[in-house]
Amino acid sequence: MGSLNRQNDTVLTNSVPKSSGSPVLGYLSAGILIGPYGLSIIHHVHGTKAIAEFGVVFLLFNIGLELSVERLSSMKKYVFGLGSAQVLVTAVVVGLVAHFISRQAGPAAIVIGNGLALSCTAVVLQVLQERGESTSRHGRATFSVLLFQDLAVVVLLILVPLISPSSSKGGIGFQAIVEALGLAAVKALVAISAIIAGGRLLLRPIYKQIAENQNAEIFSANTLLVILGTSLLTSSLSMALGAFLAGLLLAETEFSLQVESDIAPYRGLLLGLFFMMVGMSIDPKLLISNFPVIMGTLGLLIGGKTILVALVGKLFGISIISAIRVGLLLAPGGRICFCGFW
Repeated sequence: MGSLNRQNDTVLTNSVPKSSGSPVLGYLSAGILIGPYGLSIIHHVHGTKAIAEFGVVFLLFNIGLELSVERLSSMKKYVFGLGSAQVLVTAVVVGLVAHFISRQAGPAAIVIGNGLALSCTAVVLQVLQERGESTSRHGRATFSVLLFQDLAVVVLLILVPLISPSSSKGGIGFQAIVEALGLAAVKALVAISAIIAGGRLLLRPIYKQIAENQNAEIFSANTLLVILGTSLLTSSLSMALGAFLAGLLLAETEFSLQVESDIAPYRGLLLGLFFMMVGMSIDPKLLISNFPVIMGTLGLLIGGKTILVALVGKLFGISIISAIRVGLLLAPGGRICFCGFW
């Protein structure tokens, strides 16, 4: 059954136009072609969004399976040190540019700075995996920053409505911000604690019982239940973070290789759907009509973020070459910034 799923996944993947380097561009191109701005085969992009987002969830679960608690603990300097420094420095610099050069209002500059400080987790991790660089030093540093950015997203999404001029809280009230962030922190601690405690106590016995029954379908169904359940538990924080924690806990069991094999077809299909959904959101006419402005802004964003991230990475003991690689990987903005801009 698993081999049949993998064959179907291969057929579907090969049917999508690819670039010579990465299938991501192929999926994006297919999305543009069938989306509302292409052949209009699919008109309502948002209808596929909920399903497509699970591609990122499955990707983070797989990353968790490849790590261990000990390896993650050894990366804490990068996660909380390099990650927080990258987000803070980039947000401040981009925000100041938006305020003083682009003449944006203070609240708008804050949103722009924080939004463009983030990167696209799905694209970056996919590129690292395709190149086999996930375990390299710059790969680990990049993943650590992305993990912190998943936490920073929550702060951004809480902050945006509070600093809005039309906010019912009365604008950027310090007390309102502290209350909202405090409530989010409590929810996050409860959800993460529940996943870690429940995972350590229940995962191994449950999988052991299922393995003894030698039922492959129930084994796969249980894995899907674990991924979906943990991601929903942390949905107020980050669905991908919950799945990552579940993968991390399963990595300590003897069933990790079988679990990784079972989810491979689902991860490939859902990630492909995710990138196609992004492609469906691209308007080629708008891109062509504003091509000079878009390319100029994109060049400034990538160049500026690469320099900032490389400088910050150097401060954390990363070699200049690895720091530049981290900067280039994290430089493009992520889709999550559109949530804040919208």
